[in-house]
Amino acid sequence: MKLNKNQIQFIDGFLQRNDVIYVDIRAEMIDHIATGVEEKMKVEDIEFHDAFVSYVNSNRKEIFSMNKKTWQSTLSELKNYFRFFLKPKSLFAVVLIIMLFFTFRKTMVYTFLKEDLSFYFLLIFLSYSMLSMIYFFGIKKKRYYFIERSNIVLSILYWINLFLFKPFDKQEYISDVLTIVFMCLFVVYVLYAINQINKFFNSKMIIK
Repeated sequence: MKLNKNQIQFIDGFLQRNDVIYVDIRAEMIDHIATGVEEKMKVEDIEFHDAFVSYVNSNRKEIFSMNKKTWQSTLSELKNYFRFFLKPKSLFAVVLIIMLFFTFRKTMVYTFLKEDLSFYFLLIFLSYSMLSMIYFFGIKKKRYYFIERSNIVLSILYWINLFLFKPFDKQEYISDVLTIVFMCLFVVYVLYAINQINKFFNSKMIIK
């Protein structure tokens, strides 16, 4: 017995009232609860409300454990990011960056940009963060755990850039190897973030 839209929204409202703030985690929990409630309604031949109360009371600890975030989530996100490096499009991007770097490294454009390259990265990081906050908090007024979790990787890149390249100081010489490595890390992150966003918004777990 499949739950209708009003029943799904009832579960969603219940989770929101119980401080499940992330849309994607809530979607996963709704899917989990709906499956259990549907089974109870079918097996015990009871109405939705009774099945819902019975299922939640019996499985509250298991259900709300899905809403807990730990340091393991950070580690998992880093593993996912580095696994993404093995994807064909990531490897293609890395090869393309290296080719473009050695093609333009002796041109006046690169010479002009190189001194402030790390500062430009810093501006990109800050601009991305600002736009994300404006869009998700200001316009959508929703929070997505997968986006905030993927920002862990961006934060690490930000601090690497800040301490390794010193973007606020003029750099007379920056290692070409470090520059290439950082550019690859950054571009692959952009591809990774786009992939995560597409994967989520193309899933069937979105609550309208």
